[in-house]
Amino acid sequence: MKLNNLQVLRAIAAYMVLLAHIEDIEAKRGMGRILGPWTDIGDWGVDLFFVLSGFVMVLVSHTTLGSVKDAGKFLWSRATRIYPLWWLCLSALVPIWLFRPELVYGGTQQEISLIKDYLLIPKTESPLLQTGWTLIHEMYFYIFFAVLLMMPLGERRRVPLLILWGTVAVGLGLILSPSRGEEPILRLVTHPMTLEFVAGAVAALLWRSTKGAMGVPALAAGVVALIIGMTLYVNGALGADTGGFMTFDRARVILFLPSAALLTYGAASIELRQGWKITGLPVRLGDWSYSLYLTHMLSANFFGLVWGQVAMPGLLDNAIALPAIMLGCTLVAWASFTLFEQPMINQSKKLGQRMFGQLRPAAAQV
Repeated sequence: MKLNNLQVLRAIAAYMVLLAHIEDIEAKRGMGRILGPWTDIGDWGVDLFFVLSGFVMVLVSHTTLGSVKDAGKFLWSRATRIYPLWWLCLSALVPIWLFRPELVYGGTQQEISLIKDYLLIPKTESPLLQTGWTLIHEMYFYIFFAVLLMMPLGERRRVPLLILWGTVAVGLGLILSPSRGEEPILRLVTHPMTLEFVAGAVAALLWRSTKGAMGVPALAAGVVALIIGMTLYVNGALGADTGGFMTFDRARVILFLPSAALLTYGAASIELRQGWKITGLPVRLGDWSYSLYLTHMLSANFFGLVWGQVAMPGLLDNAIALPAIMLGCTLVAWASFTLFEQPMINQSKKLGQRMFGQLRPAAAQV
């Protein structure tokens, strides 16, 4: 089941991340500044992606009672969605890193392990292609969800176990407090952003059980929460950069989880309940969102290098170059989706059906 409004949220999430990264490019390549620290609000795009992932996982598995075969098909569909394009983009970056590491963000970091990066295994520093850190979180969530799918629980028992898992894992993080750059597996398992996947799953369960009855109020509350959260985030109101109990990651979840969950529930609800759904280009941009998310680090930096060769004093060329870079990144994402991602998805679905067959429906589930 494809919900147009959720695809639009995917597009928004991807462009928010792009906005945050383009600010870095302007700082490096331009001779003036239009953007500034306020573009840190783009970080919210990642939190929205995580909530959407939790929502969709419950949505696609709600008719599944649970078995080893169901878990296998789920992992297959997720892994074949994540890895092929990740491998392609990472492989495109490796030659640049080998010959011009200074051009790669994080290319001079101390721990470079391509095997871990290709497999999305946690390490002390981010993958060579920086956006891969979020895919490590995604795969962790998928693996845990697949474990639940092995058991004949049904949706209404599965989601409470997800809540228990998230609560226990994050609670351990509060006790053990693994620091950035140390104990990467422990830090992943206990990371507070796990709660965003759980929040998405809860939103999906509520969406199904209420049939989207509270969609409009949820959207309104989500917009208010987003404005408050972004304002506090940009101004460091929770002291997220000072260390101590209120770490950056914990503050981020506190500020961004409510709006992402409310907007996800609300957007899905008004499509189900009122039939209000967005069509056309915004939905297609959502289809390209994963390609945009992975390719933009390469394409935006390339376009930024070109811009740096012709940059002039003043802000006029910034006003031209920044939208041009965003357009260029969008075209690269479209090409990536059309020529690689979509064909790979189609082929993996066909192979998955031959390997695993249809998911077994749960009895008497609403």
